[in-house]
Amino acid sequence: MGFLNLSKKGIAIALSAQMVLATQAVTMAQAEMLGTDAAISKYTALANRNALMDEIQRDEVRAEIEAMGVDPAEAEARLAALSDAEIATMMTQMENDSAGADIVGTIFTIFVILLVTDLLCFTRFFNFTRCVR
Repeated sequence: MGFLNLSKKGIAIALSAQMVLATQAVTMAQAEMLGTDAAISKYTALANRNALMDEIQRDEVRAEIEAMGVDPAEAEARLAALSDAEIATMMTQMENDSAGADIVGTIFTIFVILLVTDLLCFTRFFNFTRCVR
């Protein structure tokens, strides 16, 4: 009977020690305020990274990557290794360099050129203009 009491006490002490250590680790956690800018930039970077990953997984892009002699899996690995600042730079370049993005400006420029040439009697494109001569 003495041995049984001794083993119960040992188990109780070991479990108590484990409980104390487990609760000490939990209470050591610290919380601090997270600014709105930090939260937004974190999720923006994640959204940009996912958008680029979606682009690289499109069939047309994969075909072009393979045509250039690059393994698509290696391209994805390199994209995953980029920093948030590099991802932001790539997204900015993609937005600024998109084809046909400034079509309104191009059409307006062509309109002005044709209007001036009509006014100078070089062309007769618009009916509402009269020659300056």
